Amino acid sequence: VNIGQNRLFKWLREHGFLVATGKRYNTPTQHALDLGIMAIRESVVTTHHGSVNRFTPLITGKGQQYFANKFLKKSVKEVSK
Repeated sequence: VNIGQNRLFKWLREHGFLVATGKRYNTPTQHALDLGIMAIRESVVTTHHGSVNRFTPLITGKGQQYFANKFLKKSVKEVSK
């Protein structure tokens, strides 16, 4: 599947798997968490302004299969047109 990081994140936001606005931008939606296809890793980063919580979206093994199947079905539909 020919997709880079920026296009993947854009697609995930447009299709409701990542939060598209606000303080939780690019974190998985509750729907994605409930499906078990995404998780959140939280880390604390210390800067000269104090400590900041950072959230990293993760795609689980189940999510990798889910999205691969979704993209491959999309590719087959585009080729068959």
